[in-house]
Amino acid sequence: MKSWRTPVFILILALGAAQPVVAQIEKQAETYDLTLEGCLAETFRWSPGIQAARTDVERALGANLVNRSRALPQLAAQFDGGLRGGSLYNSPKITTSASNVISTNNAAVLYPQLYSLLTAQFSQPLLDLGIQPTLRRGKLEVVLAQQNLNREVTDRLYEARAIFLYALFVRDLIALREDIAQRLQANVENEQRRLDNGMGSEAALASAKIQELNLARELTDLRGEYFNAVARIAELCGRDPTQRTAGLQTLRLPKPAGPLPYEPVQPDWTEESTYAFQHRADLKLLKTLVEAMAADKQVVEAGYFPTVSLVASGLFIPSNLLVHKETAIVPGQDTRSTEVRAGVALTWTVIDNGQVTGTSRLIEAVRQSYEITLHKLEQNIPRELAVIRGDLQNADTRRGALLVSAKEAEENLKLTETQVALGQATQLDFLKAQSNLLSVRAGVAEATYFHAIARARLDRATGRYLQYHDEKTP
Repeated sequence: MKSWRTPVFILILALGAAQPVVAQIEKQAETYDLTLEGCLAETFRWSPGIQAARTDVERALGANLVNRSRALPQLAAQFDGGLRGGSLYNSPKITTSASNVISTNNAAVLYPQLYSLLTAQFSQPLLDLGIQPTLRRGKLEVVLAQQNLNREVTDRLYEARAIFLYALFVRDLIALREDIAQRLQANVENEQRRLDNGMGSEAALASAKIQELNLARELTDLRGEYFNAVARIAELCGRDPTQRTAGLQTLRLPKPAGPLPYEPVQPDWTEESTYAFQHRADLKLLKTLVEAMAADKQVVEAGYFPTVSLVASGLFIPSNLLVHKETAIVPGQDTRSTEVRAGVALTWTVIDNGQVTGTSRLIEAVRQSYEITLHKLEQNIPRELAVIRGDLQNADTRRGALLVSAKEAEENLKLTETQVALGQATQLDFLKAQSNLLSVRAGVAEATYFHAIARARLDRATGRYLQYHDEKTP
């Protein structure tokens, strides 16, 4: 997905540098509405990371077949055929008809003869202590890939949800800042008129312009953050934001739709902790890795014991397709020998210079490291939920207080507006009251965003994104 980044930013610079970058993109780029549910659905279906994890599941199924082959019988066959000739295989007999041999200057010309050989080999393990752990390891390989897919789904859906919420938050902040910018511009024009009429001052005009420039810089930064957010959303959804239309390269970006969600919750934190222990994808993955390492260790330690196999082989020589010498190569030996052999083969490595022991210890060390990581994650779940609980409560408390302040700011704005009409207050006083109201509303949006992000973290900490995975998986 990195291949489109360079043309994207080149296109951004080409759209115009005189005005804020993202403001120009919003006017000239093609956009499409995208809801949070739609964003999650497209991420689940088209995210490159999730698609790679799905492919790894297919690989694990193939690896499982390879592991199962250790317990299955093996049958091999080899066929050789063709033409061969010479004094070793042909009997030079001079005949009047010269059907097979022609005599020239007392020398026999021998024609090649057709031959064929069929060899077959069979092997079936009878005693191999590594078969059972190998079969278990093959099944665990599939489980590992599935759990890794679950973890990837959880991470990508959480990232998509978090970046989508952030885009909604920045969008609301931009709308509020643009409202304030319009008021500041009106204030600059008013101070300019007052100065032209001899009622204002250069200091008041300079102060109004500084306020306008500071807000313009904040707006530029916010628009840049908004563009980065929607570009990341397009990447998570597996969409290339650049496209060519009539030979021209244009932008096609998602437009997050809908309000910033706020849903107060009062969860039972004991039940949430229990649910997390049972459904967290990373915990299940580590548990499966511990089991897989234990199976690998048993497979390696099977090298301490002998391996016994039932073997058989056969050699088939069709006599009607062979022409042989009348005189045997070895006296008493028939050159046409079709045979079948069967028996038991035993293999036992008594001394391996520590190869089995060393590999077993390495695997055991890896298994113990997985167990340590698993225990750390399990112990961290209550602390993680406690932090999320505090963030939810703080966001709720702050949002409630800001809503009260917003009502007071609205009343103050109405009062100031009345005073301006009566000549008891200036336009600057009205601007301050309005800016105060908009700032409080921005605080409400920020508290709402923090609450929504805390809820997203709660769903990730408890493994609830897998519910979406189960619902979308046929």
